[in-house]
Amino acid sequence: MTFEGNREALERPIGTVRGTRDWLPSDYARLASLERRLLDGFAEAGYTPMRTPILEFTELHERKSGAGIVAKLFELPANGPPGTCLRPELTAGIVRVYTEASECPPLPWRVCMSGPVFRYQPPKPGRDREFTQVGVELIGAGGPAADAEVIALADRSLKSLGVNAAKVRIGHVGLILEMLDRSGLPTAATEALVQMLSEAASEGGDVRALESAVDQLAGWLDSGRDADEVLPAVVKADDTGVDRLFRHLVPDVTGRRSGHEIINRLRRKWDLGHSLHEALDRVRGQIKSLAGLRGSSRDILQRLAKEYAEVAPESFRSLRELTEALTRQGIEPERVELDLSFGRGIGFYTQMIFEMTVMTPDGPTDVCGGGRYDGLARVLGSDRDDRGVGFAFGLERLDQVLAAGKDRT
Repeated sequence: MTFEGNREALERPIGTVRGTRDWLPSDYARLASLERRLLDGFAEAGYTPMRTPILEFTELHERKSGAGIVAKLFELPANGPPGTCLRPELTAGIVRVYTEASECPPLPWRVCMSGPVFRYQPPKPGRDREFTQVGVELIGAGGPAADAEVIALADRSLKSLGVNAAKVRIGHVGLILEMLDRSGLPTAATEALVQMLSEAASEGGDVRALESAVDQLAGWLDSGRDADEVLPAVVKADDTGVDRLFRHLVPDVTGRRSGHEIINRLRRKWDLGHSLHEALDRVRGQIKSLAGLRGSSRDILQRLAKEYAEVAPESFRSLRELTEALTRQGIEPERVELDLSFGRGIGFYTQMIFEMTVMTPDGPTDVCGGGRYDGLARVLGSDRDDRGVGFAFGLERLDQVLAAGKDRT
């Protein structure tokens, strides 16, 4: 390179890394004030502030987070600490602290936290690769009353910021899992279906992805072809990240075999008779029904009572009690929408999931999401109470929504 060329390169603006942004003093002051108001509200509700490292072991998220998060990890390069990443969310780190504390905190343990998280995802308006989460975790408490507590806290937080008509969209991963568990399908088949739904949900899909997955499994069983010809997701199974994730999801099946070997071995083991096909047909019909269950809590609960009270009795009862608890918490029933096609976070969440949605000039925008993740502490090797539920606001997105609301007034 010539001297002139080298000088031009040195004088070229550097800019920001794709998916990040600068916050100048006036904008940062507004963002920091919003963060402080949220944390103060959480503290008033009995949630104590805490902090965890930004650098975490990759395995922490491989064990429970599901494909949606694992595929988006910012892992460190070869010259960094082995097996480490920038945290993609806050919950797993908080639960790790809970499991590793020298003495178990008094339960239920209510904590809150804020901080930057990083996800390798296509940047678009309202979704950067670096953003701030502000949220709470309620650990060591189960049931609809605890779920309603955290949802009501999210709602009160929005009201304190002047947002009084946020919609509460509620799904229930447990209903899908309970339905599959009672379907008669082999455990390995249900694990595969859940994983495929997790991948689809991470890209914005919903429970309809299960119908496609069932069709693929049925076609695979009827064909003489290898699994990777029928199941596109299996083609990636030898990639390091996907293979590691598969081993955590199905530890009793995987052993030391590759993703391709796992799937083909399962196929040889499965009973290909009529009973398996009947189970797939039954699951397909239930999925079609679930995909259309979205509406007011009263209407959807009536349909669930007719169609799912026997198929998934525990999840149905939990949803009914949750809606009743939300009413007691002061959340008007007309602001609550039940959406059983909602599959966000499956693979991480185990029962109730929810989003808080605010109307903007661009349409409904979700600003907060969370749910119940029972079992996470156990997956992290602890025998302590493994019940947990929480939520997080996306701080920058919330700031954007509030600014849009002020522009309209």
